[in-house]
Amino acid sequence: MTDNIIIYNASAGSGKTYQLALNYLKILNKIYEEGEFNLKSLLAITFTNKASFEMKERIISFLKEIYKQTEKGKIKTYETGISPERAEFFLEEIFLNYDSFQIKTIDSFLLNLYRALSYELDMPADFQIKTYIEKNLIEKALNEIFEAAKKTEGLLKFLENFVDYLLTNEEKLKIDIKNKLIKDSEKIFQKITYKKELLDTLGTYQENKIEKIFLDFNEIETFKDPKDYYLVLYTLLKKKLEEVFSREKTLFIGIWKEILSQHLTFFPEFIPWIYVKLGKLEGIIIDEFQDTDRVQWEAILPIVEDVLSRNKFFICACDPKQSIFQWKGGDPFILAEFMQKFSSYPIKVEVLGKNYRSAVEIVKFNNLFFSYINKNLELKKELLEELIFGKEKIEEKEEILTYVLKDFDWSFENVIQEAVNDFKGEVECKFLKMEENIEGKSPKEKVKELIKKEILNILRDLEQKKDLDDVAILVRKNEDITELSSFLISEGFKVIGSSFLKIKESPLINAFFSLLKFLNYLEDEIALAGFLSGDFFENSLDILSKYCEFKLTGSNISLVEFFKKEYPSLWENYIEEILSVRKYLSLYELCQYIVKKFKLEEKKNKELAYLYKFLSIILDFSFKGGDLEEFLEYWEKYSEDELEMPKDKSAIKVLTFHLAKGLEFNHVILPLFWEEKPYSSDLGLVFYNGNIYKGRKNELPGEGKIGWYLEKAKIKMELFNLLYVGFTRAIKTLYILIPEIEETRDFSKFEVTRVFNKVYSFLRDKTENFLL
Repeated sequence: MTDNIIIYNASAGSGKTYQLALNYLKILNKIYEEGEFNLKSLLAITFTNKASFEMKERIISFLKEIYKQTEKGKIKTYETGISPERAEFFLEEIFLNYDSFQIKTIDSFLLNLYRALSYELDMPADFQIKTYIEKNLIEKALNEIFEAAKKTEGLLKFLENFVDYLLTNEEKLKIDIKNKLIKDSEKIFQKITYKKELLDTLGTYQENKIEKIFLDFNEIETFKDPKDYYLVLYTLLKKKLEEVFSREKTLFIGIWKEILSQHLTFFPEFIPWIYVKLGKLEGIIIDEFQDTDRVQWEAILPIVEDVLSRNKFFICACDPKQSIFQWKGGDPFILAEFMQKFSSYPIKVEVLGKNYRSAVEIVKFNNLFFSYINKNLELKKELLEELIFGKEKIEEKEEILTYVLKDFDWSFENVIQEAVNDFKGEVECKFLKMEENIEGKSPKEKVKELIKKEILNILRDLEQKKDLDDVAILVRKNEDITELSSFLISEGFKVIGSSFLKIKESPLINAFFSLLKFLNYLEDEIALAGFLSGDFFENSLDILSKYCEFKLTGSNISLVEFFKKEYPSLWENYIEEILSVRKYLSLYELCQYIVKKFKLEEKKNKELAYLYKFLSIILDFSFKGGDLEEFLEYWEKYSEDELEMPKDKSAIKVLTFHLAKGLEFNHVILPLFWEEKPYSSDLGLVFYNGNIYKGRKNELPGEGKIGWYLEKAKIKMELFNLLYVGFTRAIKTLYILIPEIEETRDFSKFEVTRVFNKVYSFLRDKTENFLL
């Protein structure tokens, strides 16, 4: 193996995991032959835990084939240079030292690295990581800043000026300024986990303008730009939060990544310490490179540089067309920067041009659809112009479009694939016209009902053909999953929905669990309040509001006593009756009784999917002999990671595009009907050409406005990536549902429907034999 840098341009279904696993074994064999074998010396980074597991499984499978010298194994011996004897040795090493088998997510690797260097970074070894910052911690840090202001004239002056600015300039600002600051801070610190520009900005402000507050408070009068107020406050808050975290031995994910990145970038002497602690790296492989964010990349880049400086290996797989995580910071353009940075090295770029997943009809459809957009400048420009600008007319439009078109062309330049499979498949574009008998409260609701009806027709047809195995319906949002899953369950279908993985977020389940807690301990007022807020029966919310009014009179009566005294019939009919039967019923039977008693299947039909999943978990727990008290303890500790997508091909899968990425299904149903939120910049801050701008779009100067529209363009262009990911999940049949929508305000945000219709019309009018 002579190529030190290999970049795979890997379209959907092109055998990316196969190639990465093969390269892993080639590098592993090279390390062995050089006489310094250590399983830890090769690192493979994936985007998800599932992808890590799949790559490990593939590598072990390859080694077993080589060891057994199957027909495939003989080919892999030729491709990797690994003999059966060496394959046996590698398998033993993996099984005996599985912890050294370094195939993990990038955050998992960076966290291990941070923990290993905790002493050098002056951090306690037993710190806890937080993936988000709770409101109470932000409030605590703000309170400490306010307390410090009493003793620091400059800080007090700054805060007074900031409050004056908020009251004067912020629309709809109520009296609770503190609550606004907490909410804004929550947003910005969540962005810090992946937004490199924010980290750099806060770092810069920490060095200069913060000093003005403490050293020369008269300088505060120079804070004329609104962004100064925000950035100074966030920098102060970030510094104070770090102090709070340090006291509590916790660390926020965005902050520890920044600390690690800074130390590895500015103190190269840390690299040898990494190798002392974790072993010397001889090669790095990165999957789904387009989903890496800049904070992650800045942290790992110094290690990549060191590996390449020693003439070792860096391999990655990237497909900008599948970049659908830009809202989480995923940046496909990091790859272009990497290639420029390491242009002095020989870089091998290999386009994986075959499709091993889909039927030839599906591959041809995707080739035609996406290549036509990319090659037809008139169409492409019209689509992008409408998505980014709408009917707005701005001077900088052509300049912005030049940037955007260049990025679009780069993303979709390798879209054409060669189909490998010869089995028959089909693409059905179903244009749905509104029917008079469709019911719905609004035009949008009517379209949803029309789509449900068509989905039902497709499923019934597949059922009749005995071909209902492995069907997926892809939707845009989690709430769509819940609604559609509940509908299909009511029609008698077995359903698995990706939103079940977030079962603890269901209001119904939280209220149900609160009731179980209360039944177990009748003095638990918090549990009773949680149950009543679930609106299980008429007047339940009234009980809470009237109790709050009653408490304002100074009464010390408990919520339990108030419920018994003021609503005796409800207490007897529900609580006492359930308590009376509880001792005769198992945990699962008790829960079934509650469902029937409160008629939850009728009242909560939009959350049926969650309810049935919850009952399924309780049933499994009951089989192990657990009682109510044990279940309550179990549920408090219950990790939703345990709720992975079951591999039941007979159930209909209802998934978001993001969860479906990397998966494949025999039949995919894709309703092109979802509403996009209007674009707004993060807290009104725009980063462009190393500058920061703050304000409403129309108030921004030329460069600030260009930056605003370019950020919007990134988000809007993701629509094409979503379509690509959706269309390429299908193996045998792709059903695309396109409802007829009117050009009215009701449907103004349903951009995906209009985009598909426009492309389809162009293809139909200008392409011969275009039959879908």
